[in-house]
Order: sequence, then C-alpha cells, then structure tokens
Amino acid sequence: MTSPVISGPDLASLAVSLVVVVAAVVLIGWLYSRMRFSSGGAGDLINVVASRALGPKERLLLVQVDDQQLLVGITATQIRTLHSFDKQVVADEIVSDSPGFADRLKTAIRGTVK
Repeated sequence: MTSPVISGPDLASLAVSLVVVVAAVVLIGWLYSRMRFSSGGAGDLINVVASRALGPKERLLLVQVDDQQLLVGITATQIRTLHSFDKQVVADEIVSDSPGFADRLKTAIRGTVK
C-alpha cells in the first residue's frame, strides 16, 4: 500500500504557514498605507485637491498652494502647469480617483471585487 502524498501533520503545517504568509502580507500593506499618509498633515503648504488618471502614466492633478489652485499635467517624462486658478475651483478636501489599500482590502473581503 502506498502512503499519501501529503500526510495530516504536513497538511496542518502547510495551512499554518499559508495563514502566516497571508497575515504578513496584509500587515505590511496596512503599515505601508499608514506610513505613506502619515507624512502629510494640516500644516502642509501643498495639497492635492483632486486627481484624475488619463492613462497608465498620465494624470491630471488639481493642487492647492496657499490660496491658489493649479491644474498640473503629469506624464512619465514631465510635469507641466496647465492652468492657474486665482480662486478655488474645488474645496480643500483631498479627493483621489484611486482607492487606497484599505479600501481595496475592504472591497475584496466583502467579495465585490470585479
């Protein structure tokens, strides 16, 4: 009689290892998202008000600098100011079209990933 390819203790060890690796990936992602946003604060002079992806490497940003808002175009090779607004076009709250890691994880846990 032949023995099974993976025995009971080996299967349990494999499952525990898999859980540890998945937990480590989630923890690292959570720490990354916390550290990435922790450098910004209310005292910053430059804030991204809105962001829109135009392609894989092209973006439009609406940036608040003091009392002025700037429309900035970003490509893989350059950054260019497209327009300067004297008064605010959009409120000061930070808006982005790309969800952060935490939002993506919540969506994946809920099972609504498309």
